[in-house]
Amino acid sequence: MSTDASGQVAERVAVFPLNVVLFPGGLLPLRIFEPRYLRMVSECMRHDAPFVVVPIVDGEESGGVATIAATGTLARIIDWEQRDDGLLGLLCEGGQRVAIGDTEVEHDRLLRAQVVPLRPPRPQALPSDLAWAAELLDELLRRIGPPFDRLISADPATEPSADHVVNRLIEILPLPLAEKCALSDIDDSVARLQRLSGLINPAGSQRDD
Repeated sequence: MSTDASGQVAERVAVFPLNVVLFPGGLLPLRIFEPRYLRMVSECMRHDAPFVVVPIVDGEESGGVATIAATGTLARIIDWEQRDDGLLGLLCEGGQRVAIGDTEVEHDRLLRAQVVPLRPPRPQALPSDLAWAAELLDELLRRIGPPFDRLISADPATEPSADHVVNRLIEILPLPLAEKCALSDIDDSVARLQRLSGLINPAGSQRDD
């Protein structure tokens, strides 16, 4: 670990560039087959350490070294299995958002970066005019099934936060990666959800049943 110019603690972690955006609390199933990422997983499991999931700006997920975004999300492995196809299956959970600093390409093309934690945004309640988005999210999570259905609130009487609703929708909806990244850069979760609602429900805030 080291301290950057602002006094924040920076940590060196392995980087997994992907065509996804992961938020805190989100779930990310992965299939691992490249040697560099098998090494990364081994290190993370041995030391109970996270890696950082970062959206790809240019390049491919496998093979080469991709150009990555300026921010990502720490991810921890919460379950794993050896799949029938011989690949290693992981289930990861998103942790803290981080800013990506200096990167280094290691001998097997694994990226490692200095990351600095970003301050979590203030939690916000879900506005009543966007309540349909929570219903849409639960509907999608049920349709997708395991493991994402575990993200459905166990208590139907509990109102989900705007953060939870918008972040989960951004993760699972088939939006262009550039649009997901643009949405993730909006700190205010209600403003983020309002922009997202304009993309998925441009006619207005009420869905047709």
